[in-house]
Amino acid sequence: MSQRRTLFGKLSGQQQLSHQEILLSAFSALVAIAAVIWLSHQFLAPADIPLMVASMGASAVLLFAVPSSPMNRPWALVTSHIICAFIGVSCARYIPSLLVAAPVAVALSIAAMHYLRCLHPPGGATALLIVLGSPEVHTLGYQFIFTPIALNTVILLMAALLIQRIVSASRQASDIKMPSQWLKDSPHTLEIKAPFDSEDIKAAMGEIDTYIDVKESELIELYRLALRHYHHRHLGDLCCRDMMIANPVAAEYGTKLEDVWHWLEKYRLTALPVIDRANHVIGIVSVDDFIRHANELPFESLEARIKALITYTTALTSDKPEVVGQIMTSRVITAPQTTCIAKLLPIMDERDIHHIPIIDDNNKLVGVVSHDEILGFLDGNKPRSLSDLG
Repeated sequence: MSQRRTLFGKLSGQQQLSHQEILLSAFSALVAIAAVIWLSHQFLAPADIPLMVASMGASAVLLFAVPSSPMNRPWALVTSHIICAFIGVSCARYIPSLLVAAPVAVALSIAAMHYLRCLHPPGGATALLIVLGSPEVHTLGYQFIFTPIALNTVILLMAALLIQRIVSASRQASDIKMPSQWLKDSPHTLEIKAPFDSEDIKAAMGEIDTYIDVKESELIELYRLALRHYHHRHLGDLCCRDMMIANPVAAEYGTKLEDVWHWLEKYRLTALPVIDRANHVIGIVSVDDFIRHANELPFESLEARIKALITYTTALTSDKPEVVGQIMTSRVITAPQTTCIAKLLPIMDERDIHHIPIIDDNNKLVGVVSHDEILGFLDGNKPRSLSDLG
């Protein structure tokens, strides 16, 4: 059965929803259309109800089957039906020929929905059903816009908003969480940041001379998912122990700043772990930590401030940090050596981390994974080792 669903999904090109979401959508449509039929009975003749239900039924399919489409936003749903109803009533009233009124109503509806940015296809059916309606519909005139069109639209909108909230809450509850042992402060949701935001997406969509039935946020999410699949496809089952720099250079709490700065320069690193005497990771120190503390010193150039910071003070007292433990970041992410690189990379991207200490089963430091090394591997470069660094 799962293979059949996968095959159908590939043939249709449509997203496969969960069974719960499908059943919830179908039930919501059942309740909403039942309410539409009941309400239409209060204002229309029996012969006109099928046309009304056809229009609202088409809206229900869009709302409950593809709720994320821009065509289903509240503005598009409500405005399209109301403006198209107005056009339909006007054409039925002022154009005596049915052969002329019907196509004019649909054409004007399409133009109006485009200009008002409320494109919702069932709106055209609303305009058409008024022109083709019985004398009772024509007698209602512009009242038809409010009863039953506006009331029916509100029913669909309320049902759609309710199901959207339920589905959204369900998906948030099932988000993948990072194992808590990796992060000392709290678990963190896995996420890949896109190098662009919604404004960039809007600008790009404005340059494409076509209608794109997708939200800006969904395009960004599509990019994130595609990038995540790319990572999994190229990194496969590679673990941290396969790509880490084994036996890395590490500092202790009391290591002099000058020594750490020298190691960073020698091995071309941006950060290195800080360990205790039992080889447990107690922090990480980065170039940014040096710069942050150096900027507090009263010297003009950054080079002079760095030099003053790392110069060890021989006096009994000092008004600046002297050892790495005074400038390190103690809240540090560590990962077991069996962690898949494909799962670790999104965390590094999201938190802008360049190095992650790798630990063994005894929580002792055994290596370091570098973000640049992972990206280099994806570009076809082999991971480097300390011997490669000179």
